[in-house]
Amino acid sequence: MKTSPISFAQLRQMLRDLHFTEARKEAGWRFDHPASKTIFLFRPYAPDEHVSMHDLVATRMQLDWRGLLPADTFDHSLSKTPA
Repeated sequence: MKTSPISFAQLRQMLRDLHFTEARKEAGWRFDHPASKTIFLFRPYAPDEHVSMHDLVATRMQLDWRGLLPADTFDHSLSKTPA
C-alpha cells in the first residue's frame, strides 16, 4: 500500500480544526461532521504513522465536494504542517 508523506496526527488535527468529532475504537477511527453529514472511517492508525494515499485522496475529495475545504487549501495546509 502506497503511503503519503502526511502523518495521521496531521490529518486528525485538520479534521478537528474543521469541527469534526472523533471516536477511537479497536476497529479504527471515526470522524463525524453532523452539519454536513460527513463521516470518515479510518483503520487504526498510530499518530506518527503515514496515511495511505487512498485515505488521503478520498478525504481531500470528500472535503472539497461537501464544501468543507477546497482541494487546493487542503493541499496547502498539509504541505506547511511539519510531519
